[in-house]
Amino acid sequence: MRSTKEIVIKGVVFSLFPAVCSYLGSTNVLNWAQDKRYVGENVDVEIVKSIFFLASLLLTFGLLTLNLIKSELNEERFRRQSTDLIKYTKEIMITALTKALGKEYCEINIRIFVPKKNLMWKMRHLLGREEKLEFWIKNIDGLADAGVTNNLKFRVLPEKEKQGLVGECFSCRKMVYDDNLVESNEVSYNLSEYQINKTSDLRFIIVCPTFNDDASIDAIVAFDSKNIIKVTKENESVLTNLILNYTQQLHEKIPELFKPKGGFL
Repeated sequence: MRSTKEIVIKGVVFSLFPAVCSYLGSTNVLNWAQDKRYVGENVDVEIVKSIFFLASLLLTFGLLTLNLIKSELNEERFRRQSTDLIKYTKEIMITALTKALGKEYCEINIRIFVPKKNLMWKMRHLLGREEKLEFWIKNIDGLADAGVTNNLKFRVLPEKEKQGLVGECFSCRKMVYDDNLVESNEVSYNLSEYQINKTSDLRFIIVCPTFNDDASIDAIVAFDSKNIIKVTKENESVLTNLILNYTQQLHEKIPELFKPKGGFL
């Protein structure tokens, strides 16, 4: 890994070439050098200046383009590596979960819900008006298959309007679960028809909050499955500890996954 000093030196050197060419092509320094006889009288200074100026444009364009392409390629490679690592760690956790449940394997999606604190919300918050806050889904590659869940959201404030297990989790500030969604999803969680349609194929869900340094909830992580999963006295402790530890590690190691949604409206 290159040191900070090497990176700075390389950046300065690469930036210096087009800067020098631009300086020589746009100032009278070459005319002055010819007057002082540092440059021969037979040299057409104006042509040389034009060449330097053109070189400065080409170098600037070329270096910027190459750096942009290199940056994009590196970022894409990092994204792929990050997705593969996230998927790998998820598989390890799911294997441990299914073992604790006494099953061969369960397909479990891990979805992150983050608050949408746009400009309008921030203005209402500053004015001390009643807050209406919603948590929006983020389907992260390697953690979840989006399916039909894109754009899914749940209201958590006001308290009387809370929706779903996400709203319940936000309200009680602790992990909650439902292993009988077939019967409870439509009647127990103040869901709209849109939300019910988006979640109708789920059989199990457990949600866990993550916290900021000021102890406010910055995200809610949901573990859901279309498989039948029953939480019992025998497996509850192991199950909740595995999910809590995994959620905390994900929050600490990859905090960018938990950034809130912004925008104007």
